[in-house]
Amino acid sequence: MLKRFWLLLLIVGLVLASCNVDPATPAPPGTSVPGPGVLKVAFLDVGQGDSILIQAPNGKIMLIDGGRTTDLAQRLILPQIKAWGANQVDVLVVTHPDADHISGLVGVLESFPVKLVALTGDQHATQIYERLLTNIRDKNIEALKVRTGTPVPFDPAVKLEVLGPDDASVNQDNTNDGSIVIKLTYGQTSFLLTGDAEFAENLSMLRRGADVRSTVLKLGHHGSSSSTDENWLRAVQPQLGIISAGADNPYGHPHREVIRALDNLGVPYIRTDEHGTVTVTSDGTQLRVTSQR
Repeated sequence: MLKRFWLLLLIVGLVLASCNVDPATPAPPGTSVPGPGVLKVAFLDVGQGDSILIQAPNGKIMLIDGGRTTDLAQRLILPQIKAWGANQVDVLVVTHPDADHISGLVGVLESFPVKLVALTGDQHATQIYERLLTNIRDKNIEALKVRTGTPVPFDPAVKLEVLGPDDASVNQDNTNDGSIVIKLTYGQTSFLLTGDAEFAENLSMLRRGADVRSTVLKLGHHGSSSSTDENWLRAVQPQLGIISAGADNPYGHPHREVIRALDNLGVPYIRTDEHGTVTVTSDGTQLRVTSQR
């Protein structure tokens, strides 16, 4: 499995290398002009949960979700942020209020500087979500209510688009389909980060005409068959899939149907339950992928 993955990664690198553009040529629509640095996206191994740490070329830090326990902040998230030389989180994104996405964020908020929190404002009566909201309020952290198209400040060299959710998706029984979905484009490379979005939100984005095509896809809902099928993969056209799931989790994530869909379409993928934290670095034309194990 590992040898197959690295072989496919080489293919991804070759495909991206063929997309090099002349610096004197204006970037085509939908791309961004790379800055002098690199974009780093780390899919942290938080077990059965999600946490994505991003460092922009200008050094700014974005943290999307934080896994299912508060101690992940001290054990994993903050050490990685400090290893990247940062002393604050510039943008903390709460994709939706489920505990396996927000608990580690509470640990970050309680022990580290955070400049801005982006969230949907979804109503959710749990102690951990109330604790998160209390920290934002008591620490006077700027809060940004996010919907489709909301501008989120980050790095001018990186195009950041919020593709979801729309108003109709928030405060529903299914919090997954109210997830914040973010697309990052850096030069000729792009990342689609979908939270726990399932088919309803996927379809909503497509109906609105969102350009979901991306080089790297973080599969929704830990590789659940309620989020990913061949039709969705054909829409996104990823060259690499990332699955964030816990080893031997009770939900069977990633589901066999999803792995079959990836294999049928020849999409290489890597899983945090098998490879640990996965870091994808982009210089705007090529990706470099490393894993913890």
